[in-house]
Amino acid sequence: MKNKKGSRRNRNKSAASTGSLPLPVDRLTKLPDDVLLNILDRLNTPDVLANSAVADATDNVLSFRSQDVPLHRLSICFYLKYYDCLTIGKAVSQAMATYNQIDSVEFIILTELQPECYTVDDFRRNGKQFMTFLGSYLDAFAGLTQLFIQNLRLAEADIPNILSTCKRLQYLRMSVCDSEDSVLQLQLEHPRLVELDIYDAGFHLVDLKSLPNLKRLVFGMWVSPGEPLSFGNVPMLSSLSLNNVSAGYQEVFRLSHFLANVPNISNLHLSFASEKIWVKPECPKLLAPVLQKLRVLNLDRLPEGCDIAWTRFFLEAAPNLKMSITVWDHWCMMEAAVNLVRISLYDRRFSDCCSDLDPKIKIKVALSRFPRTIKQQELVRRKITEGFGIASSDIIRFRS
Repeated sequence: MKNKKGSRRNRNKSAASTGSLPLPVDRLTKLPDDVLLNILDRLNTPDVLANSAVADATDNVLSFRSQDVPLHRLSICFYLKYYDCLTIGKAVSQAMATYNQIDSVEFIILTELQPECYTVDDFRRNGKQFMTFLGSYLDAFAGLTQLFIQNLRLAEADIPNILSTCKRLQYLRMSVCDSEDSVLQLQLEHPRLVELDIYDAGFHLVDLKSLPNLKRLVFGMWVSPGEPLSFGNVPMLSSLSLNNVSAGYQEVFRLSHFLANVPNISNLHLSFASEKIWVKPECPKLLAPVLQKLRVLNLDRLPEGCDIAWTRFFLEAAPNLKMSITVWDHWCMMEAAVNLVRISLYDRRFSDCCSDLDPKIKIKVALSRFPRTIKQQELVRRKITEGFGIASSDIIRFRS
């Protein structure tokens, strides 16, 4: 099928060959290299209507810039539209061949609608279109170091193929991406991947089979009734963030079992979205082996009624917790926190949907215990330091 739009360069050439219009001066390609690179670096905030302009500008900048100046970093954000993707893929492939190995190459590939606006067939169509793009420009994807994809339904072998094609990949983010209904388990293997961010994946289990360089993992909104992750060969993993609204059918799991193969976690973030707690309190002796190197702990959006007894087992099991602990809407700390150097106390965060509540109901739901006056804050500081053996009140911070 012929591209009816074409690029500006092709349209200009066609007009000149017929003699109907003079060939305009291409001012873009005459700009200095540093200006061209600055323009290209700003192409990471397109809208749908400007997508073809992003594709043409990428093509122009990469095709006509001087080869004497090395290209170190390339970041392009664009929408998943077929002909624009082909233009960008071709330009990036040529740049890969021209400049050998570029230090950092990033694709942020967006879709036009929010996930709630898509049908299953739409997700499937997005997935096929992305895989066609990848298959057409293997060289471009082979040089990627960072990739963000969203709103795709992929075939069973597609995600392993993406990882095997993107050989230099260090950062991968997948948002609302899954496979066909028959695929309940996803296995991930990659020798270079350092950071993995998965949000709202439709898998019952994500198996981190072999990611020897993975250091940071963000995993949110899973559908598994049990433990959503399986940790295989991940010896470098040190930062873990889990965020989920637990449904009634989901089980409460034990961190001592869940993190048994990753004893090097130093930064742990758990967010419960003010809903059901999906982590079971455990005996510190059982939990200590997996939290022995924990230094930063964030317990985010704990539900109402979650008291001091629940948070205590973390501090007793983590002797090296020295950096900070953040608990939203709770101002309890405790005697086991003697090594802490910062305690951040936050007020409760509200959603916009609460603004329309009946005032009589709202005051019950939205009542906050956060100390707002200096006198109230000093009283809380004194209770914490005197009651729980904290050496200095200077480490206690109040944040609204």
